[in-house]
Amino acid sequence: MVSAPVVRSLSFPAQELPQALLGLLAEFRLVVNQSIRIALREDIRSRARLARAAYGVLSAEHTIYKQYIPSAFEVALGVLKAYRRRVRKGRKTNTPYVRRLFLKAENQSYWLDRETGRLRIPIRGTEGVQLMLPLSEWHRSFLSDPSWGLGSLTVTPDRIVVTVRKEAPTPYEPVAAIALDTNEDSLDGVEAAGTEARLLTIPFGGVREVQATHFRRRRRLAKKKAHDRRVKRRLLGREGRRERDRVRQRLHRVSKALVQAAKDTKAAVILEDLTLHGAGSRSRRTNRRLSSWPRGELHRQIEYKAALAGVPIIKVNPAWTSKTCPVCGARRRERVGQDFVCEMCDWEMDRQHNAALNILKTALASDEALARAVRFRPGALRHDAMIPLYDLSALRTGAREEPSGAESPLSVVTR
Repeated sequence: MVSAPVVRSLSFPAQELPQALLGLLAEFRLVVNQSIRIALREDIRSRARLARAAYGVLSAEHTIYKQYIPSAFEVALGVLKAYRRRVRKGRKTNTPYVRRLFLKAENQSYWLDRETGRLRIPIRGTEGVQLMLPLSEWHRSFLSDPSWGLGSLTVTPDRIVVTVRKEAPTPYEPVAAIALDTNEDSLDGVEAAGTEARLLTIPFGGVREVQATHFRRRRRLAKKKAHDRRVKRRLLGREGRRERDRVRQRLHRVSKALVQAAKDTKAAVILEDLTLHGAGSRSRRTNRRLSSWPRGELHRQIEYKAALAGVPIIKVNPAWTSKTCPVCGARRRERVGQDFVCEMCDWEMDRQHNAALNILKTALASDEALARAVRFRPGALRHDAMIPLYDLSALRTGAREEPSGAESPLSVVTR
């Protein structure tokens, strides 16, 4: 199992950027847009071809630090890739044009003092600007660790983002497995080691309640400030940021506890390779709810934390997992309610845990090493009860109360 490097983004608020730096952002945006037009005109899809076709022209026209031009090529090709994908799908789209001021620079294009946060950004030739980044303890935990190398730098009028990367350790050989079915309110799954297994449920700590609360607030604000679009946009943006922060904080606590529990037991974490396709026959309200379902953010957090901890991650196809019997393999075609009942062998289990058992079976069938370590019979879980994956009393310490009345993200319902 090959481990890929882990990339993190360190974000800093930009106070007041010097005029020289704002001019550089505008110049970089112009270089990106010119690169887009050249690549479209000559049907260029690779960075090497774009460099041969455009570097000489852009280098002569723009007096910026020359290493920014290859970075502009990379941004332009990324924009064009998304544009061509929309065209292939037949979607109506205009010729791409970057409107926001920004700068993207590779790690050899800037200088950062990792102890003090002093950042130097070249403008042209020997001219440059220096900024002091406000370092928090969280920032210092990365910058003071030499194993984290500096990556690209992104500058916008209101934010500065420095990426750092680190080679992840080689994942260990798992002796257990935690298979999880991702649902709107919780992760429901099964933990198996050897011939023993237990059912799990990990609630998200009121994520849906938080989202519903902020949705009502945004709807009230939109009606109240309908006469002033500027104020409405500012208030709605602030409400959206508060919601994202509260949701991510809960997901971070869940993902951190899950990865630590998997590491302690040397278990592999098995997740669904989830992708939602189209609206189908769902209602507008259901589509809005599903579009705010933070499944992608939760999986992203679990995957990068698992990579840093050396925990192996296995992704499986989730098709038919909640409609298939894990004992006899029979598949139900009609809609399944809260409980799955097999019409062939009378197997009965909560639909979400039933899906987790099938996810585990799929992973065992595709991974020989895991199949040798985990051997269990699904029938032994017929009357099992859900139990916590981690010690809740230790993790509740220091959690702040939520004014909206949402419950702690670490509460587990046991039945």
